[in-house]
Amino acid sequence: MEKDSDHILIKAIKQKPIERTPIWIMRQAGRYLPEYKETKNEAGGFIKLIRNPELACEVTLQPLRRFSFDAAILFSDILTISDLLRMELKFIENKGPVFDHPLSTQKDLDRIGKPDEIDKLHYVFETIKLIKKKLNNEIPLIGFIGSPWTVATYLVEGNSSKKFNKVLRILKDDKVFIERLLDQITEISINYLQRQVHCGVDVAMIFDTWGGLLEKDEYEKFSLKYIKRIKKSLDLKKIPLIYYSRGLKDKLENLGTLDVDVLGIDANLNPQIIKKKFGNKFSIQGNLDTEILKKDETEIVEGVEKVLSSFGHGSGHIFNLGSGITPDIDPEKVKLLVDILRDISPKYHIK
Repeated sequence: MEKDSDHILIKAIKQKPIERTPIWIMRQAGRYLPEYKETKNEAGGFIKLIRNPELACEVTLQPLRRFSFDAAILFSDILTISDLLRMELKFIENKGPVFDHPLSTQKDLDRIGKPDEIDKLHYVFETIKLIKKKLNNEIPLIGFIGSPWTVATYLVEGNSSKKFNKVLRILKDDKVFIERLLDQITEISINYLQRQVHCGVDVAMIFDTWGGLLEKDEYEKFSLKYIKRIKKSLDLKKIPLIYYSRGLKDKLENLGTLDVDVLGIDANLNPQIIKKKFGNKFSIQGNLDTEILKKDETEIVEGVEKVLSSFGHGSGHIFNLGSGITPDIDPEKVKLLVDILRDISPKYHIK
């Protein structure tokens, strides 16, 4: 059993010498695995699966039996905290998350009133404890939340929108409502992530998937401001924090004052740009284009080599996809990716 500090993922985050580049992938426990589909059906659907600690633990561990990943990530969802607002979350096949009564005005917030206590999410905390016991500290466990802005987009839109017309219109017309909603989500998120840490997660992550929707000034005011508040309020101690967002290419100026350990980036941003601008301020997570996993072995090798060479020599890089893995990916391609990385990456760490 390794000490926390001996895990290759933690060493990479801390930019300590390592022998190869570590890897995990976003949504590694999910719909591309046939065993996941079986477990979800056994649970009676996605929501029931999240709320069943034994089965959520099982799903978290499934990819680790197939692939030599360097981290597990808690099987849950960024919208779990909607339970505390008594907003019924549904997941509809091929459509995603749906809220029948989305939020639009201050009256909606008044109707919800005070959020429920964090203990209502006991099933998540029980899942974490089960996973930690099963992992036996062989690899670290990543816990996570959605950023307040990203969670707010779903609560306002009511579904997994691709255009976000409603939330962007309300942002323009009623900033006070948006700020009050973000304040409430932020307070819940602080308590939620802190409890995950207390239950044993080794790394914390904030998914700001839709931060890229915002223009530079808005991104600072309606997204980063709340990320910073969460970081400042959390008692993370030795727990590293990863911040992931899409569309950061034109927002790098905003990131200079962000106090996180790792920047997770999408496939459209060259890691070298981050390194040139910020030096070693951040470790970098990413950023292979998921579509490359639909190609043949030669192209996957080329894709891996391109990501590794764009980061360059030395520690501080966690290999990942630029976005979550999609259901149409063959698990054998994931195994191939892991094997290729283990074969190629050591040359980037030889002194």
